[in-house]
Amino acid sequence: MNHGTEFSIWTYSIIIFLVVVVSKLVSKKTKTVDVLWLIIIGAALTNLGWLPKHNEFLEIIGEWGIVFVMFALGLEENLERFRQGLKRGLGIALIGAFFPFLAGYFIATFFGYSHNSAMLWGLTMTATAVSLTMMSLRSDLLHRSTAATGIMTAAIIDDVLSLVGVAIFVPIILVSSSTDGSELVTALDILWIIAKVIIFFAITLFMGFVAFPEKAPLELPKKPSVYQIIDYRFSRVMADIGARRFLMIHQGEFTPLIMVLIAMFLGFIAHELGFHPAVGAYFAGLFLHADYFVHIKVRYVKNADGEIVREKERDDQFHSAANVIDHLAYTIFGPIFFVNLGGKLVFDPTVVMDALPMALILYAAVTVFQILSASMAARFTGSYQWHECIMIGLGMLGRAELAFIVINIAFVQNSVIDNTEFYTLMITAFLLNITVPLTLKWWKPYYLGFKKFKFLGITLSRPRPATVPQGWSEHKELMDAERRRYLPDS
Repeated sequence: MNHGTEFSIWTYSIIIFLVVVVSKLVSKKTKTVDVLWLIIIGAALTNLGWLPKHNEFLEIIGEWGIVFVMFALGLEENLERFRQGLKRGLGIALIGAFFPFLAGYFIATFFGYSHNSAMLWGLTMTATAVSLTMMSLRSDLLHRSTAATGIMTAAIIDDVLSLVGVAIFVPIILVSSSTDGSELVTALDILWIIAKVIIFFAITLFMGFVAFPEKAPLELPKKPSVYQIIDYRFSRVMADIGARRFLMIHQGEFTPLIMVLIAMFLGFIAHELGFHPAVGAYFAGLFLHADYFVHIKVRYVKNADGEIVREKERDDQFHSAANVIDHLAYTIFGPIFFVNLGGKLVFDPTVVMDALPMALILYAAVTVFQILSASMAARFTGSYQWHECIMIGLGMLGRAELAFIVINIAFVQNSVIDNTEFYTLMITAFLLNITVPLTLKWWKPYYLGFKKFKFLGITLSRPRPATVPQGWSEHKELMDAERRRYLPDS
């Protein structure tokens, strides 16, 4: 490692975990989200040379972290609510991806860059950093809200569309930017990319609805389809001897380990088919039902007469296992990803001064286009309430994994964009990521109905709630504290 001060991996480990502790303490003290501080402090320490610009080991641990985060979020999500959100999320994903792409494309052409550069700017501004948003929402206890489900489902569709776009357009851009044009993207290549998307979702749905069924069908209909026959035969077996017994080996002694194995397995499948592993891990958590974690323990106790009797006891391992996953995701490995994310912005004063005006204009354009397009799509294609629409628009501002993949391909590997463009895109992504936790925190009292927000005569905030809003039913004390904070007269 030749980046900044030379430290051992153990020194870097101490620094990173110290950053995590400080970030969580500062977030509690300032009533902000820890993700914000993880990114800011990560950027500061990298530029000071205390953390490496790139370290393969830390990058891998960070990738583990985001896989755990998405797996934990999947465990907390309700499958039926996710299904409904998926139906409502298509329009949000399409419109919410198209307009940021236009913003990136036209800002690049405005500053005189080529069509190929403009395409890469647009692709970089397309995919939503769902993990960043969901971590921010979780810090505010809004991750189980209807809006959070809308963000998650739209972002997953958005990432699929972005993945297809990157896989198709980046090779075409690279070919047209090269002098020899040695590699061509054929129709067969494009069909294979689309086929991989279909294969991934086919495997995922098979795992969710057949291999890990919520309920096994009791009998076949009179004229069953091929799917119904497969579902009946396979899920009957898996419901009786597969999923539950696999998770509860040795009375649940290894349950968290087996859960991580399942998450990593679907993450591996996602990675091999071109997706981020975190997407596979999210679906693994989504399809693991709490019913799988219940088994009957048998123990022998003395009764009132002093006789040894056999006693059955229901043992539910779900909450204890999920608690282990939560600690891995939100306290140990997950924060490392966001420290690494902040460290991707390394300042070169001369280039930064050249890139900053373009970055600020691009940031403003993407922010406006993203919030307006996603919010309006949520309202008119997803039928969400206005307070949910604004939350969805704000929640889709982040740019992370796919954006940095595009930047890496375009700049580091192929030099399609120049140094100034690289810094412009990196600064813009950094600013967007900082904006997410700040704006979600700002909108929280309006979302909960404690403050009123009107625009052009339309009330965009939630009506003052008579009952606890969805997602807060388990946190009545915190809800009462929020109510006293914003409504001291209530």
